[in-house]
Amino acid sequence: MSILAKGEAHIYPRLGPIHEWDIAAGHLILEEAGGSLFQADTGAPLRYNTESLKLPPFIALGRALGPVPLNVSL
Repeated sequence: MSILAKGEAHIYPRLGPIHEWDIAAGHLILEEAGGSLFQADTGAPLRYNTESLKLPPFIALGRALGPVPLNVSL
């Protein structure tokens, strides 16, 4: 996430399992730097503090690629 926040990368797809505590701080830093992060299958924002504490696959975008796309279909 830090290379996205610094503008050294443009996209990071995370399609494997990950827990919310592994990504929450990076998510905040990325958004503060102008990037975005959304669910890969729906384009919806990630939801934290769910029962399983696991996050669905997501895509992170650096600020150069603009805001969160709506209704993404991959």
